[in-house]
Amino acid sequence: MEATADRDTPQTAPSSDGRAWTSARLPRWRRAASDAIPGWLVAQLEAETRARAGFHLVPIALIAGIVLVHALGWRPSLLLAFGTSAILLLVAWCFDGRPLLRGALFVAGMGMAGAGLASSEITRTATTIFSGEATVRIVGTVVARERDDRGRYRYMIDVVATDRPVLSRPPERVRILVGSRHQPIAPGETYAGLVRLRPPSGPAYPGSHDFAFQPFFAGLGAYGFGLGAPDGVVGAALPEPVPGFVERIRTELALVRLSMTERIQDTIGGPAGAIAAALITGERAAIPEDSEEWLRSTGLAHVLSISGLHMAIVAGFALVLVRSILALIAPVALRLPTKKIAAVAALAVATFYLGISGANVATQRAYVMMAVMLLAVLFDRPALTLRNLSIAAIVVVALRPHAVMTASFQMSFAATAALIGGYAAWNSWQRRRGQAVAPRKGGIGRVVLVGLVAIIATSLFAGTATAPYSAYHFHRMALFGFVANLLTMPLFSFWIMPLALIGALLMPLGLDGLFLQLMGAGVSLVLDIAYEVHVRLPDRGVGLMTAEGLLLLTAAILAGSFFTSGLRWLAVPLAAFGLLLFPDRSPLPELLVFEDGKELATVGEAGDLAFLRELPNDFVAEQWERAFTPHIRPSSAGRIRLPAECAEGYCRFVTRSGMRIAWTNDYEKTGKACDEADVAIVARAIRLTRCRSGAALVTLRTLRRSGSLAVSTDPATARPVIARSIAEPFVEWNSHRAAPWPEYWRKPVEEEAVAGEGTDAVATPIPPTPPAVDAPNPPAVTQPPDIASPLSDAVKGFAAPAGAQE
Repeated sequence: MEATADRDTPQTAPSSDGRAWTSARLPRWRRAASDAIPGWLVAQLEAETRARAGFHLVPIALIAGIVLVHALGWRPSLLLAFGTSAILLLVAWCFDGRPLLRGALFVAGMGMAGAGLASSEITRTATTIFSGEATVRIVGTVVARERDDRGRYRYMIDVVATDRPVLSRPPERVRILVGSRHQPIAPGETYAGLVRLRPPSGPAYPGSHDFAFQPFFAGLGAYGFGLGAPDGVVGAALPEPVPGFVERIRTELALVRLSMTERIQDTIGGPAGAIAAALITGERAAIPEDSEEWLRSTGLAHVLSISGLHMAIVAGFALVLVRSILALIAPVALRLPTKKIAAVAALAVATFYLGISGANVATQRAYVMMAVMLLAVLFDRPALTLRNLSIAAIVVVALRPHAVMTASFQMSFAATAALIGGYAAWNSWQRRRGQAVAPRKGGIGRVVLVGLVAIIATSLFAGTATAPYSAYHFHRMALFGFVANLLTMPLFSFWIMPLALIGALLMPLGLDGLFLQLMGAGVSLVLDIAYEVHVRLPDRGVGLMTAEGLLLLTAAILAGSFFTSGLRWLAVPLAAFGLLLFPDRSPLPELLVFEDGKELATVGEAGDLAFLRELPNDFVAEQWERAFTPHIRPSSAGRIRLPAECAEGYCRFVTRSGMRIAWTNDYEKTGKACDEADVAIVARAIRLTRCRSGAALVTLRTLRRSGSLAVSTDPATARPVIARSIAEPFVEWNSHRAAPWPEYWRKPVEEEAVAGEGTDAVATPIPPTPPAVDAPNPPAVTQPPDIASPLSDAVKGFAAPAGAQE
């Protein structure tokens, strides 16, 4: 104790070795630093206050509260969330003389408001997500229709009734792919036919994106495909829904959108026509996979999502066009504010563009920002500011809080913040140097050079800001995206999008053909450029990334974009620590199991995958390859087959550590699998939950609750460690996993006899045997279907990519 006290007591007595001078000076350095740092911090905060940067804390705090609700599973009551928010904001208002404490209370209050918004949205969302798979007749109203690149139709249907069987938990809205020839059904008309339904896919591996998240908030409860063409047999018991005013407006917009989409596709044709339609109406179903891959790997995928680029070009071109026309009319130009009239016209064009484009998150953000900018023109205020971006974020977050968790929201706002913040920093630096912000006079060469530099800077700013989110969500980065953007952005700005606006305006008059064809020529040139860059400078896989690193890099982007004082330099250490923590260095699993029970792959030391099936599901395989084998481009050509001993629906193999795995789709071989393996996987819905041998047992019933699995070996016990994708208790978009299996319908014996004797057999569709229900019957009486059936393969092949596009 005495020694400790002596160490902690400052020593001021002189000594011969000079330690007295050091101990006497050390407190002075500390006092100087403690005085300088708060003083510097206060000076920076005062500069931020003068710049009114505190307003940006509103959307940031709202977003933080929403992230806490979704990431931690926290569900505060509305009274607690909004009541606590009001109290904190009131207390913050009282602390006028203490800016730090006031700011902290304000941020906490807005964070609680964000938590309340997220909890309120979850509470009022009543989507019924389908449980299991079933073949069923549905009758419903078509909400939207798309046509893919193979000529198949994809319908969004509001389900009114189900039959054979009558489902106890029918989804309110489904999306159905119909490949059979039939008369296309327009939005607002009735769809009736036999379909195969399944819920949205869960994560492909623990920690990956849950494809049930966005469909839950969009009201979409199931995907499926038509078993034949819709037959139009409605039935006598069908209730007649009466659409309200909002529904009628949505139907009319859907019809206009559909008509414009098909008009553009038919006029231009091919991949260029599909992309041109996506640029105008937002319909992307007809874009071929190879074309979309070229754009994605070269950093040009953002052009397919109607966002700030499209909205700015369309509204800006409309503003310039209207103002130029008015300037030619001398009485109008001399007496009326032509700039403000043009701003109103541009706002009307932007509003129409929002209506026909599908209004996704990026489009909503772009529209709000454009509306604020045009309103600023009307009131003679600065148009392009970070304040407008913050207003757009507040509006989007208030309307759709869950969008904060999506890659679209994160990449859209990060890119825009980086662009505006980077321009503001450059502008401030120019002012400090005493140079004019306006460009110097020069010839056409200087104008072209400045334009090229601006495109490069824009691509670098936006690409750098969106790279962390691309790496985290998609495990890939387009390192040379600025090359493709440099070559294609002038085409979009001065050729493609102006022609798109002119063609859309002239479409009602039937004069759009020439302009659409010219637009298609520009899009074809963009595709040629994307292909060449894709072949020579493709994107690179980066593997798994951590959420902690993404949060630090997000903080760096926010600090570098929104701070105007020296606090902006906080972005440097934040980015450094973020990059250090970003790569996921945790040990790789040894075995991956998808939630359908039939997609399996072992993971080697270097992340190389070996698949159990000769032709694994492409969607699942690509998800695993991007996450665990980033050095290899996802491709079905070079996939390795697992060296397993397989015979009569039973396979055995070992992982890299020697863990024994047995897989079977025959429930009668469950005991054999348990006896011969450390992990027994039975791809049937049996009721057995554990092996008597002590082996870990995985069945369709356990996978239904756990989702996809990642299996490793505990180095201490040599026992398998199983990581599940879906945690319990289930969040709202996974609650269907605890629901009973869907009902199934068997044709009565009497009806079978009648059908066999007469021609009515053709008019009565016979669905295939669906999964067993949760009934007390033993497995020997009611068996689930073989999951390796071609019908189930077709469902997985369609539904999983559709969920990914959401």
